[in-house]
Amino acid sequence: MQMTKSQERNMQKKKKKKRNRRRLFSLLVLVLMMIYMPALWNWLFSSNTEIAVIKTATLEVTTPLSGVIIRKEQLLISPGSGILIPTVSYGEKVGANQEVATLINKEMKDLVENYRQMEIELLKRVISEYETATGSDRKIWEEAIEKQISKLTDYSNSGDLSDLGSIRNSMDRVLEARARTILESLGSNSRFGPEIEELERLKKSQAKSVQSIRSPASGVVSYYCDGYESWTPDERKAITFKDIDEVLADETGSEKWITPPEIEVRSEDHYGKLVTNDEAWLVFYISKDMAKELQVMFEKQQINEKQLELQVELDGMNQRIPVIIEGFGESDGNKWVVVASMTRYIELTMDMRGVTGNLILQSVSGMKVPLESLVNINSVDQTADIIVIDMSKARYRRVRIMAKQDYYAIIENLAGVDEEELVNIFDLYIVDPRNIEEGQVIDL
Repeated sequence: MQMTKSQERNMQKKKKKKRNRRRLFSLLVLVLMMIYMPALWNWLFSSNTEIAVIKTATLEVTTPLSGVIIRKEQLLISPGSGILIPTVSYGEKVGANQEVATLINKEMKDLVENYRQMEIELLKRVISEYETATGSDRKIWEEAIEKQISKLTDYSNSGDLSDLGSIRNSMDRVLEARARTILESLGSNSRFGPEIEELERLKKSQAKSVQSIRSPASGVVSYYCDGYESWTPDERKAITFKDIDEVLADETGSEKWITPPEIEVRSEDHYGKLVTNDEAWLVFYISKDMAKELQVMFEKQQINEKQLELQVELDGMNQRIPVIIEGFGESDGNKWVVVASMTRYIELTMDMRGVTGNLILQSVSGMKVPLESLVNINSVDQTADIIVIDMSKARYRRVRIMAKQDYYAIIENLAGVDEEELVNIFDLYIVDPRNIEEGQVIDL
């Protein structure tokens, strides 16, 4: 069926309108592209570029460790059966042949406790009533007390508080000795005469039932034994991964540092131990990659006939412990055993056997930047490129990586570089250098 002329005209008008709409739409798209293309280009290559300022900081290179502490330890053996009453607190230093405890028969326990309580109360009364006494003796006691206070001040200034317990006990002994001296000078004719006579009677009654236990050597007293006291310093290089993991698995959160008021013992039982606090050893394992870096540092110091001194942070301790790396033990595909000695904070670690923490390999100060800002990293000579902004343009600068930890690195300039090629503090650099070309204009 043929269309009429009127229908043909209508069809042509519709086609013309469609062509006009398409042309208008194309024109609008072209105009929008012309308007927004520069902004899009700027968004892709400029506004999305994160810029930062190079600053100085200190970066510590650390690695996790798991280990055990080896000490010079001697078990304290009870000479008989009964109730053992410590006279020295946990962590207190004692000299050879110094009393550390008294051993009494179970039947005489109440009598001994009664005697001691009466003695303490009497000494307190003597001190309170004769505090203002004068004379040469008073000067002696004041000097003894001032000596302990001076020690306390020195320890406080140094930041090493490991001997505070010993100072407290020394002060107690000075005050007790002072009270005893005053009491003896008063005699049985004083107003304390009846109490003195009663004490003497009780003392004679319980003397045959009380045995003084003395320290076989000098050291620090502990009343906790974990079963690993047989490990000697000579065996420290034979400690294995398995040994360390077994000790860590056996660790408990008990209050090992508490001095028990009394200990029920049988003859030849051990009731504590004596720790020689001049030196101890930390045997630990770290990842093999970090151990290789440590071995390089260790060998360099050996060539120079020096010791490699580092620090460790142990979980549960606020202080960092200085250690000297002595050598290396067994190794497998993932980890390596390291042996280190320590001469400080031994008293603070006496309640620890299995430990975890961090070994601080390096503490480096310099220009600190994120690792992601470095490109073209050469793992052999530890060099890399960083992109700095000079006169609004991107410039590649070759630098050396001094240290890196987690997401950051400390960098330095290469030797012999021209001054205009140096990287300086407060220079602007590009944090994410992907798709940034040399000489590219950076919109600040």
